[in-house]
Amino acid sequence: TMKGQKRPGILNNIGLRIGAFIAAVIIWFLVTDINDPVTKVQFDNISVKLLNTSTITDAGQVYTVLDGTDTIPVVTVMASRSIIDSLDKDNIVATADASDITSLGTVDITLTTNKYSGKIESIKGSIDTVRLSVEKKKTTQLALRYTTSGTPADGYVLGDVTIDQNQVRVSGPESIVSKIAKAEANVDVSGAAATVTTNVDVKLYDSDGKAIDATSLTMNISTVKVSAVILPTKNVPIQVSIGGTPAEGYALNGKVTVTPATVTIAGRSSVLNSIESIVISSDSIDVTGAAETRTWTIDITGYLPENVTISDDSFDGNISIVAEIEQIEKETLDFDSDSIAVTNVPDGYDAAITSVSDGLGNTGSDGSAVKLSVDIVGLKASLDTVSASNIAPTLDVASIIGDVDTTKDISGSYNGEVALTLPDKVTADNTVRAVITLTAKKSDTDTTE
Repeated sequence: TMKGQKRPGILNNIGLRIGAFIAAVIIWFLVTDINDPVTKVQFDNISVKLLNTSTITDAGQVYTVLDGTDTIPVVTVMASRSIIDSLDKDNIVATADASDITSLGTVDITLTTNKYSGKIESIKGSIDTVRLSVEKKKTTQLALRYTTSGTPADGYVLGDVTIDQNQVRVSGPESIVSKIAKAEANVDVSGAAATVTTNVDVKLYDSDGKAIDATSLTMNISTVKVSAVILPTKNVPIQVSIGGTPAEGYALNGKVTVTPATVTIAGRSSVLNSIESIVISSDSIDVTGAAETRTWTIDITGYLPENVTISDDSFDGNISIVAEIEQIEKETLDFDSDSIAVTNVPDGYDAAITSVSDGLGNTGSDGSAVKLSVDIVGLKASLDTVSASNIAPTLDVASIIGDVDTTKDISGSYNGEVALTLPDKVTADNTVRAVITLTAKKSDTDTTE
């Protein structure tokens, strides 16, 4: 200004100066807010890290998070857009100090960010506490057993199963550990045609067979190696050898019933290939002195070769053997002596039956036909097949005269047994005998000189 010229009044007014400054600041904030406004963002499922849990565990107690409260469903962050745009889920930090647990089992959650934390206007979760169940710790040791599920391929059966651990130690809240009744490892053999070896999970069950959630439990092993041998099978018949002789006047009728008649066995292929049947020895099935049908129950497992088993779980190994025994009967057949066939007469000779005798008092000595009788004995079914028309009485001359010198005259009488054709297990109680007379045939020696 020029000397002596007055300054404008507004410059001398301090209040106006301050008001202008405030207005400038407001204008700056307005401009800033318009360019970088405060906004919010939501992040889902934020995990809460529990701190100082040793204050619980060092006291011989264990804790269980209730209702998944160690995960915050939604966290909302308020900050300027530039800050919000630079944040992601990994920048949200949620902690809860277990040393500050309340009598109600709640622990306050602290929320912050690991980036621009001083520039965050607000951060809030949809839940603000972790709820814990704290109780006495219990440890138990259980026998670890295997189970199997599924069915092997057709023609195969489950053999021995082995498990490489036989015990499991479990620790956790007393209320849960006290419910554990058994520990099992299940191996699936569905469709298997060879040995199955695999690692399977160890599962815990209560006394009702209901699976126990092991989330809050600690086990010294969580998996175990199980090996299930799968064996081929073979169906073979059962053969029975009967020993001894029934009582006098009785006999086996040949009907032996074995139930079941076949059995399915399992074993290594090299062993099964050599087995064609299972033989029950005669010292086990003895009919000595028996006068009626006999029945035995035999445990067939004692007759199986080593390392061979029965493959049918529904069959206990006991078989039934029935050997039918009947009383021997007697029947008399009558036939005429002229029905006796004479066979094998030496060349150059005529043969004639000159006398017969059946040993029962019926005889004939003049060469005429007489009635003869034979008593046959056996089981009724066999006797019913025999009649006078099919016993074929025969006198075999060659067998009667034996080894004679046929270069010499063998004319004369010979005594021999009349053979009868009888079915198996039917015998004659008496012997029919006959005398056969051989006479040399006359040769034609007449000649005219």
